[in-house]
Amino acid sequence: MSFSLIPSALRTRLCHRIVQHAIFFAAILVCAALSAYAQQDEVAPLALPEEGSRRGIADVVMTPEKAEQSYYAGVHPYLELPLEQLAQQIPEMKKIEPAANQQALPTILKEAGDNVDSYFSNVVDLTAREKITLQRSVGKVSAAAHRVEDNYLILRKPYRGGSQLVEYRTDAAGRHVDNIGMSLGFLATHGFAMMANFFGTGWQRESSFRYLGEQKLGSRDTYVVGFAQTPGLATLTVTMNAGDNLQYPVLTQGIAWIDKSNLQIIRMRTDLLAPHPELGLERQTTDVMFSEVRLADVPMPLWLPKDVKVDVRYKKHDSENGRIQEVSFRNEHHYSEYRRYRVSVKMVAPQ
Repeated sequence: MSFSLIPSALRTRLCHRIVQHAIFFAAILVCAALSAYAQQDEVAPLALPEEGSRRGIADVVMTPEKAEQSYYAGVHPYLELPLEQLAQQIPEMKKIEPAANQQALPTILKEAGDNVDSYFSNVVDLTAREKITLQRSVGKVSAAAHRVEDNYLILRKPYRGGSQLVEYRTDAAGRHVDNIGMSLGFLATHGFAMMANFFGTGWQRESSFRYLGEQKLGSRDTYVVGFAQTPGLATLTVTMNAGDNLQYPVLTQGIAWIDKSNLQIIRMRTDLLAPHPELGLERQTTDVMFSEVRLADVPMPLWLPKDVKVDVRYKKHDSENGRIQEVSFRNEHHYSEYRRYRVSVKMVAPQ
């Protein structure tokens, strides 16, 4: 799987052309979390992998050799930082009760991983109401905002003897409307219902984890666990094409808040493992709040996105005027009224 992220034309007049040509990096990064369960047509289905059953995955997304490229050499994920320094990057960490040791981590990962596996085994065709606020800023000036409401669908599709999860957005008439706002210079984001698979039992070996401590999240007591994909080992990611036949693997780090009472992930934040100056990508942060959804004909509750914030910042030197151009995007999503999706109109699936 590969995506064109920034055409070579963006090397000049970045501020103008990034709005015209950007294919949303946050969406692509979230699709990395999707790749185990929802594939493009030319890709074999990647269900939760059994031990040793990785044939084909590296060919699709990346190889360990690509991950050893220089921009990951010497990178240290933020989970290695002392909590005081981590709190400077992520203010929520100021309220954490630090873990005394890592003894609880294996049990947390085992039970949380089992819950993630169970979710992907039991999720059914769903639809929900989605409200999106799209924002774009140039430098420190907020340039534009756009609001959208749509129907959000998560569908399980049969695929080559297995199944895959795919997402759609539709309007009131059932027309496919993914990539909302891109024609207006905004960025489209999706894939949040699949983000937790970094904690799936079949994928945990690709990341390092650290039990950071405990924290109150609303009325819930949570375990706080940091993770970072391991360069040279991680395959659950995407390869970015940036023109001139150059390919860049993109790896992820993040933090999960896991309910102590049931070991469900109730909040998850992901960030770039490292900035990508060669792509102009300085920051990509996705923050998802999950909520419990009970459906009458589904035996187990499903933990699905409720509120999402995605922040992306591009920064690159403009050779025409010698200035550093910066363009930032923020998308906020709110989901409500989850219910079983049952076909009542003909809908053409995206190709």
